[in-house]
Amino acid sequence: MDPNQGSNGSNQVNNKEEDVDISQLFLVIGKGISQLVNALIHMVRTIFHWILTFLLYIRLNLKKMILAALIGGSLGAIYQYGLKDVQYESSMTVEPNFGSSVQLYKNAEFYLNLIKQEDFSRLASALGISEEGAKSISWIEVEPYMNENDVILSYKNFVSELDSNSVKLVDFKSFSKKQPVESFKYHIITITAKDKFIFQKLEKPIISSVNTNEYYAKVKSTTYDNLISKKVALENSMNELDSLRNLYKKVLLAESSKENSGTNIFMSETGNTTKEVDVFDKYMVMNEELIDVNIKLTSEKEVVNVVSGFNSVGMKVNYWYRNFAVIGFIAGFSLMFLLIGFRRLDKELMAYKKSV
Repeated sequence: MDPNQGSNGSNQVNNKEEDVDISQLFLVIGKGISQLVNALIHMVRTIFHWILTFLLYIRLNLKKMILAALIGGSLGAIYQYGLKDVQYESSMTVEPNFGSSVQLYKNAEFYLNLIKQEDFSRLASALGISEEGAKSISWIEVEPYMNENDVILSYKNFVSELDSNSVKLVDFKSFSKKQPVESFKYHIITITAKDKFIFQKLEKPIISSVNTNEYYAKVKSTTYDNLISKKVALENSMNELDSLRNLYKKVLLAESSKENSGTNIFMSETGNTTKEVDVFDKYMVMNEELIDVNIKLTSEKEVVNVVSGFNSVGMKVNYWYRNFAVIGFIAGFSLMFLLIGFRRLDKELMAYKKSV
């Protein structure tokens, strides 16, 4: 027997076995894909069935739900426009310095707790107003004035103080979500009250409660003294630089008036001109520093700066989501929806109990 024929026969058998294995693999893959497609189709049909069932449920009971919504809306409107006291609102924007925003938020929380506890005598004493005026206040809150640019600048300042390894651990998205409210530059104080003329009476007491804090007063005084010292030093240095510039100008004029003209005179003039430019550059740098100092002397003159105060007359609160007519309409519709749903569920449970 030829050995080549034996080897060819074994190769043919192996090839047939490989073909069978591959075909079985394709069959398994095909069945898997078919099952997945059928499962997806079944899921879509189920979701579509539940959507149609829900819509049919709404259609069958829509009249009852609308009737309940109209009753709820009418009751809410009676309370909103007939029984409920009219509320007014006004806001004040402030710029806390030296980290005093922490105290500002604590004070606002203290005032709000007194309102919730109805301790109006203590609230009146804290705000320096009459007890009747304190009773008219129904809400006070502080929130940061935030926009994308402020967050970006805060992140830039934060990253500038970190090393390269630490920067990798804090990305912009994480920083913007976890940024404390005290780190923002401006903050908005919003007060809601029944008395529309009370808001300007609250401005000075709220600001004074932070300004009179002993710690912030000391920080403000120290900062002011340091800024004044820096300003005096910069002004003296600038005067000296200005005198030096005038001296270089006189030297240049004296050398240019000499009768001898040549390389030596040219080199001297070039050297003096370079020195004068250097002095001028230093003068401009100090001038920029002096401008910054003057800005800080203005912005950090007080512990809390009032950017825009309360309005003389409060604005009537008229937000739709606070309107009891809207709230009653939604509540009536929702309650009827749940009531009918529970009744139907009860019937289904009783029918199932009988069938068991």
